Amino acid sequence: MYQLKPKEQHERLLANADKVAIVEHLTNGQMQEVTKIAVILARQCDLYVHFQRLWTMRVDNLDEKLNSERYTKNIFVNKRALYKEMNRPASPSE
Repeated sequence: MYQLKPKEQHERLLANADKVAIVEHLTNGQMQEVTKIAVILARQCDLYVHFQRLWTMRVDNLDEKLNSERYTKNIFVNKRALYKEMNRPASPSE
């Protein structure tokens, strides 16, 4: 039987934990939280193919839009701008 290497085991463990959070956010209609998870993952990856592989592990069999190449490229290319936008302090509503 095929045994995963330690790095692959670690990646799978993190992917499974993120997948649970992604499913929860999708059922609650919190798409921005799903995007936040994607952006954080993209910021940890230097190469698009690495991000795409890790993201696919998280959203496989969930939502076709999230698993599309268009979505992953958009997140990876715009990761800095999206991160800044998500971490911008909320302006007072007065």
